[in-house]
Amino acid sequence: MLKFVQLSFLTLLIACLSVPAAGQAISPAMLEQFKQLPRAEQERLAKQYGYDLSALTGKNGTTDNTKPAETEPLQPRHTEQTEIEKNGEKTAEEKLNDKKPKRFGMSLFSEKISTFAPVNNMPVPDDYILGPEDSLQVQLYGKQNSEYNLQINRDGSLTIPELAPLNVAGLRFSAARELIQQRVTQAMIGTNAAVSMGTMRTINVFIAGEAKNPGMYAVSALTSVTQALFVAGGVSDIGSLRNISVKRSGKQVTQFDLYQLLLKGDNSNDVKLQHGDVLFVPPLQAQAEVQGEILRPALYELKSGETVDTLIAMSGGLKPSAFVRAATLESIDSKNLRTMTTLDLSTVADRNVVVKNGDILRLSSISSRVENQVTLAGAVVRPGKYAWKQGMKVSDLVQNIWSDLLLSSDLDYAVVVRETNNQGDISILQISLAAALENNPADNISLAPRDKLLVFHVAGQSYQRDLLNKYLREQLTDTIKELHDNPALAGDIASRSFDALKDENRLLDLNNEKLELQQTLNVDELSKARLMHMLTELYANAEYLAYTPQLTRTELLFPILQKLKLQSSNQKMIRIVSVSGDVKVPGEYPLAENAGVSELIAAAGGLTASSYLARAELSRYQQQAKDASQIIVEHQNINIADILSGNSADISLQSRDRLNIFSTPQWSVARKVSIEGEVRFPGEYSILKGETLQDLIIRAGGFTEDAFVFGAIFTREQIRQREQEQVARLLEQLKADVATRALSSQPSSITPVDALTMVNELGKYQPVGRLVINAEQIQAGNPEYNIMLEDGDRLVVPRKNRSVSIIGEVQVASTHRYDASLNVERYLQLAGGMRKRADEDRVYVIRADGSVYVPSSSWFAVTADGLQPGDTIVVPVDTEYKDSLTLWAQVTQIFYQSFVAIAALKGL
Repeated sequence: MLKFVQLSFLTLLIACLSVPAAGQAISPAMLEQFKQLPRAEQERLAKQYGYDLSALTGKNGTTDNTKPAETEPLQPRHTEQTEIEKNGEKTAEEKLNDKKPKRFGMSLFSEKISTFAPVNNMPVPDDYILGPEDSLQVQLYGKQNSEYNLQINRDGSLTIPELAPLNVAGLRFSAARELIQQRVTQAMIGTNAAVSMGTMRTINVFIAGEAKNPGMYAVSALTSVTQALFVAGGVSDIGSLRNISVKRSGKQVTQFDLYQLLLKGDNSNDVKLQHGDVLFVPPLQAQAEVQGEILRPALYELKSGETVDTLIAMSGGLKPSAFVRAATLESIDSKNLRTMTTLDLSTVADRNVVVKNGDILRLSSISSRVENQVTLAGAVVRPGKYAWKQGMKVSDLVQNIWSDLLLSSDLDYAVVVRETNNQGDISILQISLAAALENNPADNISLAPRDKLLVFHVAGQSYQRDLLNKYLREQLTDTIKELHDNPALAGDIASRSFDALKDENRLLDLNNEKLELQQTLNVDELSKARLMHMLTELYANAEYLAYTPQLTRTELLFPILQKLKLQSSNQKMIRIVSVSGDVKVPGEYPLAENAGVSELIAAAGGLTASSYLARAELSRYQQQAKDASQIIVEHQNINIADILSGNSADISLQSRDRLNIFSTPQWSVARKVSIEGEVRFPGEYSILKGETLQDLIIRAGGFTEDAFVFGAIFTREQIRQREQEQVARLLEQLKADVATRALSSQPSSITPVDALTMVNELGKYQPVGRLVINAEQIQAGNPEYNIMLEDGDRLVVPRKNRSVSIIGEVQVASTHRYDASLNVERYLQLAGGMRKRADEDRVYVIRADGSVYVPSSSWFAVTADGLQPGDTIVVPVDTEYKDSLTLWAQVTQIFYQSFVAIAALKGL
């Protein structure tokens, strides 16, 4: 029966809704009854009576009638984007604005990062004042279970089904909740009520003044001052953030200082707005700028009477590196002139100086130099800066060879770089780490504040050099992206750059040359500038200091030498000496205090195995001549062996001394020759300076019975290089001659293209470097034919050769058995005779030993000086036939002569 009554009631409700002209009022209670029906029943009834279900249940068709408060969306005034902006790049104007000081608090309203969202379904505070159009959700439970979404009428009343209307407008939400619960409990025995806030009303507020988008806005009733500012896009560039006022009915309700919220989190004046309120943003009156060592440098808005201390507090406070005793305050005086005042912020009086509009407070940084510290760099496990303490010695900084030093560390040479005055001038103390760790007083010296202990690798070694090269590549590619994967960055770029720096001997500044280098993309200049910047700041920059184990001895000393050169003058001699010759690392070195020749040799890594200890030369600058036209230098011979053994006193060094260590006479690390072919013991032999070819033949056991001694081939590298140079010059002359012929008007039997083709073919020829010898006389012990051996010499002894070869301009170049009865003419006939372009008057014979035999006019006859086994008959080309290119005769002669030697070598 109850179900039938409810269904009849709801049917009547739908009927009333479907006839709006009837003017029947539909109470909230009737609407709540409809919402209690199942979804399918709601759809059936709405369809039956032709009513839109969304009018009852909301846009999404659900039974929740709560709607979020509609607020006017904020649209930016300029929405166009340039093509550059779409690509993520900044315009020129934006780049210029980035350099200008930013006003504190303005980033809060940045459209790009703002996370503001309108107030919709946030929790409602208990002190919220109810008014018309607010809705309450009332749920009855207990004896009766019902749920209603009720809206406060314009007269302020709230109608609950089966209860008399309640006047709740103007009540706080907590008071209205208690009133409803009390009425339900009294009117419905056994029924309780739960009250919550539904949809809140929308109010209109007017935002005026220097807001970014002033105007009338429809906002939620819970909107506060800050939320209204977000809706309006914040304040304009000249709007005040500290004097925002709320006016209601012509009277000021509150004044809001946004800095209180941003800096202290105080939102006590961030009041809720009411319908008709006016939010006014006046222009800012005064502002000051803070620069330098401050946590938040920016432009800050000022109120009357605020001081330097207040400005620093608004800036977040000072950085630990701020130099408080010499801050500067730049102001504008009454004559519109800028003045500057130095403030000691450690005093109360200077911190209480009043700041005026346009003031600029600048705070400089303290010095980056640390007083009580020592630096450890080079071939050590943990390079860096360490705390200095009274009585600290070298052994306190480097305590153990195995745990503190690298395996490549030089234990005989280390230096302590010490500052001698307030100008930063340095002096050098040279020590032995091995002796210092053994607590030798002369080497285990006491350290002073700001000392630098440099430990070097043995000789020219370094440690994990690839780490340094990787770091330099990363620095260069970060500076200029176009250098990525550039082949010029391969290999040991650090060594190449340092060699260039030593040659130039100048300081570079990467920042000054950066723009020009970026345009030219000169990789060598970029890497050189980067390495120079690194070496200049090597012992001051902790990042660079970590790479000192990857540096060589000369690279570690480079900034020290530069400093010594800069601090020298006419009154102060330069504290640099040099060593050359047979030492492991020749070059310039800092002159240590009380250093002698033995210390300089240790600095250079020690002597090499070829050093001549009996005599070295010390060149010393004495003085300048009276006429100032020359420098007087004294050369002194010293005995290194006596000095190092202690048999003679060490020689103290002076500024610009140069020590030259000679090599041992007749010393060569590797001097080898080879002998091949028909000898008893062929192979490679080590020789001493002064050994001869006869000595080599004897050491090789002499020639075998099958040896063709007359045809022995001896080659030398120096001769091969000279022949190569000669051929190169001849080829250049040939090319010039061909070019001259091409420009002349004389007829030519060959074209310039053909001539150049032949020249290029001759350019492929590789000389042998054959030296004509008489091996028979050498074997016989004739000293006139014997020769001194040099490194790389080669002797090839072929087998006995009983043949004669014919090459050149013949019909068929061939080789024939030697016949003593045949002359040159007969052998030429065996080769088919001469070609048309053969030069019959210049036929010559190349002997097996490499010599050239030119017969007399009766050369066709067989004489005592005629053909011999192993000879080669050469028929040259007629140079007149080749357009008088006379250089062809010289080139072909060299070519044929080497061809004979090459053929003999290949025939082994």
